[in-house]
Amino acid sequence: MAKQPYYEFKILLVGDPAVGKTSIILKYVENRFEREYKASIGVDFAYKIVEVGEKVSRLIIWDIASQERFAPYRSSFYKQTDGAMIVFDLTRTDTLEAVEAWMREVKENAGDVVVLIVGNKVDAKKKRVVKEVDIESWIERYGCKYVETSAMSGEGIDEAFETITQAIIDKLEL
Repeated sequence: MAKQPYYEFKILLVGDPAVGKTSIILKYVENRFEREYKASIGVDFAYKIVEVGEKVSRLIIWDIASQERFAPYRSSFYKQTDGAMIVFDLTRTDTLEAVEAWMREVKENAGDVVVLIVGNKVDAKKKRVVKEVDIESWIERYGCKYVETSAMSGEGIDEAFETITQAIIDKLEL
């Protein structure tokens, strides 16, 4: 008999356009990758049951459009959020610098939720421009955990979702 979920968590993926938020979700939920970029419009969501340790959780994973024209509407999507992944692109330094604005938006609209910073496109080693030392300063500043992922190869994808799920469970069980 299948285990029933102990928990249900709403997790948002936020970050600048084209950092790979939708691709991360597709890889995690459907184990597929689409090479062609399609901008998210509004919001989309997916579900996945995950087992972390002895706990089973149903994740409701929200993909929020990051284009500036959607900014006035995003605040409503943050309601009842348990965690947020702020995703940036390891091949574009401007997306790392944008983490600060995304962190502010998360805190203003979702409050004190668990945040995981995700550096995506780790597979693009020759194009990588974001240095580890730069990432470390952001992690220290916000006291967040950090995971590097590749939506294309799948590297780090499970780890990212397991890390945020475990952090949310730990926060609840304090």
